[in-house]
Amino acid sequence: MLWIVGEPPPLPRRMKWKSKDIEAVAVGAQEILFDSAVRMDADEKIGFFRGLTLIPAILEARRNPNDATLKDLVPADMYRRWLVQKKLYLGRETGVESWRPLFAADRLRKAAFDDLKLNEGGVREVIGKLAEKHRIKVTTPLLLYTVKRSEVRTKLKEFSRESLADTQCFATTLDLVEALSDTITEARRAHAWATADLATLDSLAPLPNPYLPCAMAVLGSEVGKQIIPADIREQLYVYWMDAAVKALAANETTLAIVPLAKLTRAGGYLERLRARGYRVDDPK
Repeated sequence: MLWIVGEPPPLPRRMKWKSKDIEAVAVGAQEILFDSAVRMDADEKIGFFRGLTLIPAILEARRNPNDATLKDLVPADMYRRWLVQKKLYLGRETGVESWRPLFAADRLRKAAFDDLKLNEGGVREVIGKLAEKHRIKVTTPLLLYTVKRSEVRTKLKEFSRESLADTQCFATTLDLVEALSDTITEARRAHAWATADLATLDSLAPLPNPYLPCAMAVLGSEVGKQIIPADIREQLYVYWMDAAVKALAANETTLAIVPLAKLTRAGGYLERLRARGYRVDDPK
């Protein structure tokens, strides 16, 4: 039996997640399966002091090439929206204006989450602690990519000089932050998830998700193409599916925690499990 929990939308930090049923499944499971992920490692260990010398190159990679500013790079109407959200969540912070849209968007998103006191990954955190306490096997399918240590600084410099197609990342992040500011709707969304009220969840406009356009902005760069294959998204799905099938064969009970959107979207995990002949019960 494979039980799957769809990770919730951003929840208020004060909201305490309690589910004796899911915790009971976790404690009785032989394996906890998290979503697949990507990790890049250097071919040789980078020591602490060596890492310190890379910080200037990393910081330089955030800045726009040729001293461009956000105002120069994004459409005027989008920049006006940015100024509104920036005033709300970043105040008088000025340095971010010289950052690439990708990095400025990430800075805004984190500031908004902090100011609105929202939390992501709460279910994963709770189940992870249970797994550690009860010594349950935890599996996170990992796609590993290796970068030569000798090339790290060179790649960072190349990346810092490259223009990125990150306007969509910036726009979608603005959409998300604006949506999260509607605290009444987001409280309804959180309550609907907590009570398995699928009708209400379906009636609410889905939260904008900047993850894919932001990831593609990096993967589509010349440096990104040199390191990570273009079909990485499909590989991540395949890695998780292979791990799920293996867990179904090996365990009496497995509990999986994956993003809700990756479960329900076309081509998502539920559709793929059905395509392999597994019976999939509706969420409840």
